[in-house]
Amino acid sequence: MPNLLRSIGLIARVTATRGNRLFQAEHLGNNQFIYLMRIIETPGITQTELAAQLHVDPSTCLRTVRKLIANGYVTRGIDAADKKRRPLVPTAAGRARYPELTAYETQIIADGTRALSPGEQAILTELLAKVAANLRQ
Repeated sequence: MPNLLRSIGLIARVTATRGNRLFQAEHLGNNQFIYLMRIIETPGITQTELAAQLHVDPSTCLRTVRKLIANGYVTRGIDAADKKRRPLVPTAAGRARYPELTAYETQIIADGTRALSPGEQAILTELLAKVAANLRQ
């Protein structure tokens, strides 16, 4: 089983490294592309919720969100029902990057699973979901 953890770590590192290299020119390196995807995919998410969802330290999340704001990809909104709540809102520039981000995600999955049959891909998806659920608890 130690190889399982190493394999999962390798997948995470390769995904991040390739993505950082690919999106560096758009100022979305240092895993900022992952944050932007989550913000776009989770309307109304707050910084605290984003940090929890990504399993990162709140201070790390703060620095990354500040960079996304400075680069014009995200703004902090104001919740009409709760003035203290500051949801993260993707800008038009942020939303414009989304097709490129999802294409990267699709490509990295295709690269990683190209030797697997559709049935094996389904089993892998199911098993990884179980592992992730166990680790979230």
